Amino acid sequence: MRLFTGVHREKTMLSATLKCQRCGWRTCCGQQEIERRLRGLGLLRRAPHPPEELVRELLAANLSRLKCDACGFAGLLLGKNDQADAPGDWQQVVLCQICNQPITPERLEVFPYATRCVDCQDASDRGVETAEPEFCPKCGSLLELRVSRGSGIIRYKQFCTNSPPCRL
Repeated sequence: MRLFTGVHREKTMLSATLKCQRCGWRTCCGQQEIERRLRGLGLLRRAPHPPEELVRELLAANLSRLKCDACGFAGLLLGKNDQADAPGDWQQVVLCQICNQPITPERLEVFPYATRCVDCQDASDRGVETAEPEFCPKCGSLLELRVSRGSGIIRYKQFCTNSPPCRL
């Protein structure tokens, strides 16, 4: 078991190779993908940007609960990370802090410390706000905005997406 932590632009990037012990499926996950998989288990719901140490510990503790994308078998293994063998062979991908899409290499040549892609930076410069997801204060699940049209008045209310939903 080993995790690779590469240093890039004063930030550490967590990555891990997950491997299925039943079918042999494997994938290399960055910190955001690991966080997504942990949120699927009901973890990290209240932390939009959890610290790397927490993600690393939760991954190690919950490998037996993570499911294979190919066969659905629960119980993944932490495989050998190919990036740790040859760190100079691959260019680090920098993801936009708003939409989590890769920032183009051309933009990074001009602005080496850019944290947003062209579209998100353009929207920010124009003053367009992006909506951050909201989480339930009781259980940490995502909140969903629903419309109620009773008695001719349109009302908006947030509902918990947990099963069963919390009463807000």
